[in-house]
Amino acid sequence: MGHEASESERNNMKVQPSVKRICEHCKVIRRNGRVMVICNSNPRHKQRQG
Repeated sequence: MGHEASESERNNMKVQPSVKRICEHCKVIRRNGRVMVICNSNPRHKQRQG
């Protein structure tokens, strides 16, 4: 009935009210109406707005 989180969201993504780029490799994207930050150089920079 509720939204099932994907594997990456459940395990290692920070959920914050405001997301911003941490390094020059971070990319701000929109997926399913959510604003996210993904980073190929440092996976710890992954964030989701919510």
